[in-house]
Amino acid sequence: MTQITNHYLSWIDIDKELHSEVLLTSKAKITVGRSKKADIEVFKTSVSREHLELTWLDGNLQIKDINSSYGSWVDSVRLNPGEIKTVSKDVEIRIGNLSMWYELRREDESQEMMQTVFHSTNVTDEIGLSSEINNFRVKLQSLLQESFGDNTLNSQLINTLNEELLQLINKQERQLKEQRILNSISHILNRSLTLSELLKTALNLVSKVLNAERGFVVLRHTNDNKSEIYALRYFDAVVWSDDNNNPKQYSQTLVDSCFKQNEVIIVGDTQLSNHLKDLASVKNGGGRSIAVIPLVQDGEVVGVIYLDNQQLPHNFDKLQIPFLNTYAAHTSIALHNTLLFKRAITDDLTQLYTRQHIDEGLELEIQRAQSDKQDLSILILDLDHFKKINDNYGHTTGDLVLQIFSRIIKEHLRDDDMAGRFGGEEFVIILPNTGLKGAKGLAERIRLSIEKEVIIKDNQTVPVTVSVGVANYQSQHGDKALLLFEDADTALYRAKEKGRNQTICFS
Repeated sequence: MTQITNHYLSWIDIDKELHSEVLLTSKAKITVGRSKKADIEVFKTSVSREHLELTWLDGNLQIKDINSSYGSWVDSVRLNPGEIKTVSKDVEIRIGNLSMWYELRREDESQEMMQTVFHSTNVTDEIGLSSEINNFRVKLQSLLQESFGDNTLNSQLINTLNEELLQLINKQERQLKEQRILNSISHILNRSLTLSELLKTALNLVSKVLNAERGFVVLRHTNDNKSEIYALRYFDAVVWSDDNNNPKQYSQTLVDSCFKQNEVIIVGDTQLSNHLKDLASVKNGGGRSIAVIPLVQDGEVVGVIYLDNQQLPHNFDKLQIPFLNTYAAHTSIALHNTLLFKRAITDDLTQLYTRQHIDEGLELEIQRAQSDKQDLSILILDLDHFKKINDNYGHTTGDLVLQIFSRIIKEHLRDDDMAGRFGGEEFVIILPNTGLKGAKGLAERIRLSIEKEVIIKDNQTVPVTVSVGVANYQSQHGDKALLLFEDADTALYRAKEKGRNQTICFS
């Protein structure tokens, strides 16, 4: 009997959640795009309303780009508009800047790609066997009975062999599914570029696989060895943390031990552990069973993923350690690549984007504004009399002012906004889907925030204000980012002419 194979398309959208859709071969045509009319609707703004068309040929998937604005790629090879690519195996499909993963799975595998293959010790469910393997087992049992008869001794021997074969097959099935999950996790993590996206995704995926109800990602700063929470997961809610003000209901003792020992730590039942003095009780949210996973780079632990289940004892056990070590290796490689990319596009002093990355980002946003007929605005912000701050209070104070102003900017940004340092005391903010009124409102909030900020140097208050120029993308700008910059710069010049510490919109 031939095993039925199902086809799946999976991706992580702007909600940072894993989506997985089954592709029905009975449906002649499946469309993918940023439209409710599409069979598979996605929300990334770089995806066209009708972007991709999927069809079938002899059971194999055919992929066609429908003259999209930002292109489609199959295994990193770009499709020409209207070109059809046939695939018969697991493959990456990229549309715009959204990566999707096409894979084939047996019918007896779960439709939830990341459903756990592990079970608590009190669960005896077994993974369903494929029909080919099960048919072989039954046939072997019949042959043994025909050859050796059915007396008591032979029956016991046959049953023993059958049980051992079942256990072996079950173990192999589990390992196969583990490997498929690890392959999918590796693909997903290596598509994430931002630190926020990577850590939230890594935490969410491993929590689903291991049935963890809560988790933390803790990274250690190389300069001062301080640990900081960067992502949290409370049951199904994943949160990104920049301020580290979230409750630390984890054991610092276990985190420190993981950093020192560089190995997975599993606590089966915290109610039976007397050494975790810094962990809240189960009743107060401390967690019943715990797993702590090291993230290693160049032989040193740079972070840990801390998981717990609030109620179940022994939710994690030593059988999971090989899986967790491989998972941690994939996550560490992705983290290393992400940090390298982050350093390349980030200004060291302010931790905002570099000018080159802002230039590239604005070009892409202009293409989106043209394609989707949506608003786009930019702000140019210039700290007033910054040279006097350096001359009167010193360059270290000037650096501090730049860092404080950058923090204020980041506090006011949405997820899709981009902010960068253009050099010296000049900054740029790109605001997709934002008209002139909204852009001016943001500029005013930032301006008032820095004006109210109290910065003390040698018992003196350092006065800091900013002038802002605002411009909105217009059709006459075409694809010339420089023209949009010039409009914002003209507005900034007028703000300075009129006495500084104000926002002017270009008109």
